[in-house]
Amino acid sequence: MQEQEVTMRLGPSDPDEVVDFQVVLRQPGRAELEAFLTEVADPGSLEYHRYLSPQAFAERFGLPEADIESVVARLAAAGLEIVRGDAGRTFVAGRGRVADVNALFQIELVDHLDPELGRYHVPDSEPLVPAELQDSVLGIAGLDTSPNVRPMYVPPVFADVPMGELLPRAGALAYDYAPLHDAGLTGEGQTIALVSFDTFLGSDVAAFDAAVGITGPPVERRPVPEDYVPVLGEGSVEVNLDIDVIRSIAPAAQIIDYEVANGGTGFADVFAAILDDGRADIISVSWGICEVDASPISRVLIDLELERAFAQGVSIFASSGDTGVFSCAHRRDDDDERVSGVYPSTSPQAISVGGTFLWVREDGTYLREAAWEEAFSKVATGGGASGFYDRPEWQVGPGVDTSPGALRQTPDVAGPADGESGYVMVHTPIGASEPVRGTASGTSAAAPFWAASMILVRQLAEEEGLGPLGTLAPTLYELAAQQTDPPPFHDVVLGGNLRDDAGPGWDAATGLGSPDVTVLARAMIELLRDR
Repeated sequence: MQEQEVTMRLGPSDPDEVVDFQVVLRQPGRAELEAFLTEVADPGSLEYHRYLSPQAFAERFGLPEADIESVVARLAAAGLEIVRGDAGRTFVAGRGRVADVNALFQIELVDHLDPELGRYHVPDSEPLVPAELQDSVLGIAGLDTSPNVRPMYVPPVFADVPMGELLPRAGALAYDYAPLHDAGLTGEGQTIALVSFDTFLGSDVAAFDAAVGITGPPVERRPVPEDYVPVLGEGSVEVNLDIDVIRSIAPAAQIIDYEVANGGTGFADVFAAILDDGRADIISVSWGICEVDASPISRVLIDLELERAFAQGVSIFASSGDTGVFSCAHRRDDDDERVSGVYPSTSPQAISVGGTFLWVREDGTYLREAAWEEAFSKVATGGGASGFYDRPEWQVGPGVDTSPGALRQTPDVAGPADGESGYVMVHTPIGASEPVRGTASGTSAAAPFWAASMILVRQLAEEEGLGPLGTLAPTLYELAAQQTDPPPFHDVVLGGNLRDDAGPGWDAATGLGSPDVTVLARAMIELLRDR
């Protein structure tokens, strides 16, 4: 594994360098929160779909303000500054000199240099919470700034390509969202938040819109934190892919691109910003980290924000990964054969999206799919059991392991991800002066495909005068169990994920399957009417 061989340990960090970190706060209402997360998804509960505001979440489950003020005072006494917190009271973000951070948390920050990833620092041991703060603080996150989050896409091929099978009208035929478009449902009044560890050029979006003949509201940028200045990098391909997929399906939806630096506290910061802003109806995440490589305290903090999203009724569609069950392998290190899922898609609070290979009939309508798996490579849809999370109560049905002690299983659903049909996109490569057209693929395209499709369903529910769709994962499993005709899902039974084969019902390659969007929309509307 060459990555470990070329990364250099430079030595102790400059004691006067200023670094950022997050203080992860305890939740006195933890037991009540865990019960609420079950009840809010249970149609038989009085809490069903009674989602909370950020402020209500904080008051009900979070640390009292007086205790947070005591934490802030202790950090200030150590020479550290609190720069922000989140509305859910899950963390406060701190900043200070390396020397002061080392002294308070009994660590030594060490600089490293990776030729591809750049310079970063990591603590030489787990930061220790001072004894007087342990009743209020779970741990310290964000001091490891290694940029270990990566996009889940297959590198695009840029050429003079035709407008491919999936944009826009052909995809509408294959996955049956054309009737929704014909009824005027294009995402108007709906908002999708993108989680991005890079940025994009507005000229690329304009070029894509012109190429496919659509119009929509300008994509908003939201740096996280607000003074962060994103730098255009190779990951801009992923950002453009996400935007182009969403605009193809829901062109009138408002897209807000939340842009955060890779490494450190990025995931927690960006989820907190989205939830605090309170504008997003659905979140799409095309980035992730090998689950077993995520530091325990960072994962705890991100989980707190994901739980807050579930409690606030915001669905998160997250890529399941592009290297099968070997999600620790990627373009820089594909000899890594550790079996692991991609986080945050392995979280029970996210909807994990796998990938398929699509065949269509001559008229462009759906024919069949297989789990996305490329021969003689480690490229395949991600899936399998989490190594950390228990199976949520709503994850049931044929194919799901419901035995005692069963773990969370991914993916939940799937969407088109293969490179042959590909998603047509427009992108200006780094160093180029003009945008070019190309095709891209991967589960990072399948995630925004699902997010945009469900935005159309959400718009339909609003126009029907029905309540919020809320967190969709439990509803998707409930609809799959009804076995209606026609079914809302295409049950994929071909292909695999480099270890597990697709099969009837839920499977670890394609989950419940891909959507027939119009059938799924009608089934969901009927379900809401019955409640």
